[in-house]
Amino acid sequence: MPGVMDQQRRLLLGAVALAATGCKPGGADAASKSERPPKVGTPYVMASRYQPSFADEFSNPDLSRFSEEGRTALADAPAWRSRYRHPRKDIINQEKQVYVDAAYAGTGTQALGINPFSIADSVLTIRAERLPVDLRETLHGQLYSSGCITTERSFAQQYGYFEMRARVPLGKGLWPSFWMMPLRDAWPPEIDVFEASGSRPGKMHFAARDPGDKKGVSSDWVSVGRPADGWQTYACEWTADAIRFIVDGKLQFSVNGHKVHEPMYLLANLALGSHDGGWIPDPDHTTPLPAHLEIDYIRAFRRG
Repeated sequence: MPGVMDQQRRLLLGAVALAATGCKPGGADAASKSERPPKVGTPYVMASRYQPSFADEFSNPDLSRFSEEGRTALADAPAWRSRYRHPRKDIINQEKQVYVDAAYAGTGTQALGINPFSIADSVLTIRAERLPVDLRETLHGQLYSSGCITTERSFAQQYGYFEMRARVPLGKGLWPSFWMMPLRDAWPPEIDVFEASGSRPGKMHFAARDPGDKKGVSSDWVSVGRPADGWQTYACEWTADAIRFIVDGKLQFSVNGHKVHEPMYLLANLALGSHDGGWIPDPDHTTPLPAHLEIDYIRAFRRG
């Protein structure tokens, strides 16, 4: 297992204290620039029960670490792979986007320069937008471009506490997620820390798929409310006995007696449309585009 990269260790030293306060590196001024409110409520899991194992506060604006291979030489920021483990052209769930980065050439030979990633004021933004007609053939016939990030090449862990603070977009067909997949090439298992539908404001979907459970029997849509500006903290506590899903420090959904017992890596993405309009409908003329998934931070902890 790749484990935690050495260059992340300086980031991790202060992660427990940051998790308790919701602040970003750089102090109050850094937080005020992006006008992010403090975390809501009391954390369901107190940080003292865990030690930090991974953190990206998105304080380093260098976008080179979002790449095809998910490697970086940066000393103060982790690497993210900018695609799933299968080729970008292999679209799952009949989704209508292709995941790109600035270096992706599609079926051509030169980078198209479409970059869905940006960082400002220590917030990562993943942008989804409608593709120009003349680029759709080059990008596998898809209608939209978007982005995904994974730690498949940089970090994985069995059990722990995983947290992302984010603002999800609203609009028909928008499907932001924060989830986990196994290091081995298999599906399921899968843990969905959250999935959101832009057509269901205030509701989140939580799921823990055991090996062999392709129907997702341990899953549900839950009304979680929404703060006025949309910022929420999504978390999952995964132990050998149970998987608990938490929003803004409040327990929302639990799965007991699961069979997910292997290292998993992290993923976050903004998809558009699906094979099932009752699940995630396709975007249409009412969908506000470009759409943005904004991520304040992503952190992981393991038992001390």
